[in-house]
Amino acid sequence: MKDNQNESELIKAKVVDINNHVIDFISIDYKLLSKVIHQATFLFVIEKQTFRIFCHKRSQSKQYQPGTFSTCFTGIVLETEDYRQCAKRKLIQETGLDLELTYINSFYFESKKNKIWGQIFYTFYDGQIINFIQDPKEVEEIELMSYKEIVIREQNGEIFTPESIQALHFLNKRVLRQ
Repeated sequence: MKDNQNESELIKAKVVDINNHVIDFISIDYKLLSKVIHQATFLFVIEKQTFRIFCHKRSQSKQYQPGTFSTCFTGIVLETEDYRQCAKRKLIQETGLDLELTYINSFYFESKKNKIWGQIFYTFYDGQIINFIQDPKEVEEIELMSYKEIVIREQNGEIFTPESIQALHFLNKRVLRQ
């Protein structure tokens, strides 16, 4: 192995076809991933009493949509894991929490920047946000927002990752019902 080989070149993501069947593996690099359909998880952490969502601002060091808000914690499914394992890994990595996850559904998302087969999960959490951010390379800040607040903020020009907004609408139909 070359000394200058990037760690992301060693970690592979699943490349899938339009029917979500694995057809290849590819290095986790935004420029490469933006050209293929890949798998990702969308994990919502919901405050149990108020049904507000723990949204977060993506780190400025992220390759994809740095500094924008996301309604959920997302992760690219690695070649050695399934969707649920990925969601669990991201929950622990980005929040430090190890909680039960509930599956909602799968969906396909496509934009000029991304092609994803995603699965949506959620969990409830009633603890404090203090020390919630575990990895500043992933998450800059966390803010509790209601579904309606997210919709209004997006309508007023605040930028959220578009796939997280699509996943949010599925969450609202199935869980929040606001």
